Amino acid sequence: MSNEAFDDRYELREFAPGTDEQGAPDAATDAWMHAVGLGFHEPHPNAEVAALMAEAFVADRETWLGVHVRRPLPGSVDETWPAGTFAWFPKSLSWGDGQTVETQAISAVTVRPTERRRGILRRMMTHALERGVAEGYAVASLTASEGTIYRRFGFGCAIRERAVRVRRARALPFLAPTTGTVTVVTPEWLADGNARAVFDRFDARTPGSMKRNTSTWPIVTGLRNGDGEPAKDVRAAVHRPDGATDADAVDGYVTWRVKEGSGRDQDTVLEVVDLVYATDEAYLSLWEFLLSIDLNDVVSYKRSRLDDPIVAALGDNRAYDVDHEEDHVWLRVLDVPAVLASRPYAVDGSIVLAVSDAMGFAAGTYRLEVVDGRGTVTRTAADDSGDADVRLDVADLGALLIGSVSPVTLAAAGLVRATDPAAPALLRAMLTPARTPHGITYF
Repeated sequence: MSNEAFDDRYELREFAPGTDEQGAPDAATDAWMHAVGLGFHEPHPNAEVAALMAEAFVADRETWLGVHVRRPLPGSVDETWPAGTFAWFPKSLSWGDGQTVETQAISAVTVRPTERRRGILRRMMTHALERGVAEGYAVASLTASEGTIYRRFGFGCAIRERAVRVRRARALPFLAPTTGTVTVVTPEWLADGNARAVFDRFDARTPGSMKRNTSTWPIVTGLRNGDGEPAKDVRAAVHRPDGATDADAVDGYVTWRVKEGSGRDQDTVLEVVDLVYATDEAYLSLWEFLLSIDLNDVVSYKRSRLDDPIVAALGDNRAYDVDHEEDHVWLRVLDVPAVLASRPYAVDGSIVLAVSDAMGFAAGTYRLEVVDGRGTVTRTAADDSGDADVRLDVADLGALLIGSVSPVTLAAAGLVRATDPAAPALLRAMLTPARTPHGITYF
């Protein structure tokens, strides 16, 4: 569809969310929130929760797009609500060595069913990524509600996560003793800066971790439910190393609720709300604690990493089941030299990458030189692509970026192309992270 046809039917409005003098969402913010709720089948929040949400949007420095129908029919929500919504805001991505790269985090993408296949998503995405380049982002990020939408825009799945269940009756004792002390605390104590301190340590050491939205914290610490209403059934516990007593010594925490089974042969499930750990010892001890809680059958955790050490720790590893595995963090490279220079490398070496990009932001041929674990990138002349060691689409570069996806695997899938099979193997060795990439942040 041509720009003229789009612009004749729609108006694209970029704005920042805001509040009125009473702290409630202003008119444009309220209408945009209604449209997002329609797209994700969510009820509109009450006045208190709406005000808290708007405050969080402002705190996160969000930028919003709304695509409005120019000539709405009488009585339709098009008179005030946008037919398409889109948001972005800064969010840092950890490389796991204490260093980060700022990403253009994309969220709240919806298109009303009555306006599908009219170019709304492409216009919003193009506008946003162009703004991302102008604002100096080296990479864009998102977590997707559907797995087939974003590759066409150059995004690749960089992290996958698992939803798992561990059956208590067969799990304990662990094969090796745990260390430290677990203490039950109130959600209020946890929310008073203690949870964030642990998360900051987790974030610094974990490749692929991303900073959390302002609105996430009351939910993960057990103060509020996902709908913003006060939570009444969430409990919390923390872990400290042996001999430690100070609040500053907490190196892990967990929040959880228990859902009782109903009907015949229904399990009572302990659902993990949040599990954050700055040390492996804290992770194992908190799992052992959860599996020791009586009056439930199964511990359910929806954010397990792919190489979960609990599988090896369990007394019977058949107590561990994977319910589901899916894509989590998607990355879209906007500036190849900047993003490749921002991350650490496991081995030194030199490799030439020819990157294709249908949207044009990252297309080109680049020489990556790694010395003493740090990379420098030089863009080569356009006609040098025939000398590239590896050829790939920008979506696949995004998938490889953190190191959880192997170039050798993508070569076997036909997505990474190399004349010499040693080239994908070298790139895999260079990109290998110190720890398994893991993302527990959604946005």
